[in-house]
Amino acid sequence: MKRVICFPLILSIFLSCKSKTDDSEQGSSSRLNQSPALIQQFKPMINGVWVKKDYIKKVKKSKSPLEAVDKGRGITVLYIDTAKLTGDSIIVPVILNNHEGSNLTLKFQPGRNTTTITLGKDELSYKLKKDTNLIIYHYNPDTRETNTDQYIKAMDKQPAAGLAPGMNFMINQAILSGRYEGADASGKKITANFTNDGKVTGLAGFTTYYIQNDLITDPDHSHDEIIFNLGTTGQKAYSFIINKKTLSLYDGSEKVKSNKPAFSLKKQR
Repeated sequence: MKRVICFPLILSIFLSCKSKTDDSEQGSSSRLNQSPALIQQFKPMINGVWVKKDYIKKVKKSKSPLEAVDKGRGITVLYIDTAKLTGDSIIVPVILNNHEGSNLTLKFQPGRNTTTITLGKDELSYKLKKDTNLIIYHYNPDTRETNTDQYIKAMDKQPAAGLAPGMNFMINQAILSGRYEGADASGKKITANFTNDGKVTGLAGFTTYYIQNDLITDPDHSHDEIIFNLGTTGQKAYSFIINKKTLSLYDGSEKVKSNKPAFSLKKQR
């Protein structure tokens, strides 16, 4: 009697386990089979250095990275190079909070729907308007809510210096690049040119500039800062204020308070 009851039970368990295994294998196979189609769909759209759209938008509007700190959280820059695709995955370097570097794995496997692929714990998609925008979806399993961030392309390729120049380029272009005329504190007339890629001419002794944007980890800044000749013995930092078309450079916060700029320059174009 015991044998008759036990044998079907064991057989039932075996068949149940086999069925679950087969289902799992079929699901895995189905996901892998989608990879070639997803690679073909996404690959032409996602190459390049991408920067956080809302951050650049607020920097441009306020003419101040300091005012835009609240938008500079999370992934602020990422670089996707599909030439480095291995199987169905790419290692994607990113900058977090405009400060620290990290890497995420982008997999050409479907996310929660057919329009996304997986990026670390998040998901990636894109939309086409006048230009292509990338979209990163952040799903919170606790609240079951999804937040999104959009990214615009800064460059086609990552420079040898890394990811940071992509963000610097977009900030420079948004608020500073151009030709300026004005004078220094002594009244000497100056014509200066600032380029998108951080070059400057017309300011004696200075050849490069960098607008400070790594501010989340150093919240004590009272004013925006521009650094000339960064990383050299001739490095020099100024606080700056952009008011409409006028760029005022101050040699320290006390000079800002007394409104005594070291340089006062008006943008010509």
